[in-house]
Amino acid sequence: MLSGVVRILLVEDEPLIASFVSRGLRAEGYMTAVAATGDEAVAELGGREWDLVVLDLKLPGVDGFGVLARAIEADPPVPVLVLSAQNGVATKVAALDAGASDYLAKPFSFDELLARVRVCLRRGAPSGQPGHGAQVLQLDARNRRITRRDGGRVQLSERECALLEYLLRTPEEVVSRERILNAVWDYQFDPRSNVVDVCVARLRRKLEAEAVIETVRGGGYRLVPC
Repeated sequence: MLSGVVRILLVEDEPLIASFVSRGLRAEGYMTAVAATGDEAVAELGGREWDLVVLDLKLPGVDGFGVLARAIEADPPVPVLVLSAQNGVATKVAALDAGASDYLAKPFSFDELLARVRVCLRRGAPSGQPGHGAQVLQLDARNRRITRRDGGRVQLSERECALLEYLLRTPEEVVSRERILNAVWDYQFDPRSNVVDVCVARLRRKLEAEAVIETVRGGGYRLVPC
């Protein structure tokens, strides 16, 4: 799999908290997606590989304990850091007994959240296996650059980095221009705009032999490792 990126699924239904945490995690170089409901989280866990789930317990639809169960039943299991306003001892014990790797109560310090994320990721790394830094294609989202197989580095623009980050989250899946535009540019789709095509062309040249961004007629784009 094309990798080099730590993938974190943030499950949080409060928009302000979700925005704050996701922006902070991305600034630290973690590729972060947000699920606003338990059902969305379960779908994400069933469709893609994740390195960590940061999970609120009080959610619409499937509750946090249901999402926790799905994460630890995955193959391989996904570490879960619970981030919840439910700070009673009984709830903490129940979550940890159910398989959570750690529990942080709201309100919280973002520095402490980052420290706990790092601990959970270390615990979740398979023993004796190389970390993300040893993968074939490495994306350093914080500094917006990729490292090639030969060790060479290529600088990316902000949009190129965001586009590659998004495609890495959906490897070998066809994603439409509309989805890319809304995810990377964060505004409504304009069928007359060619900004996606232009950015894809620039990113293709920079990836060279590391990966191919295929154009799927009538569908969109797909990232395929070489």
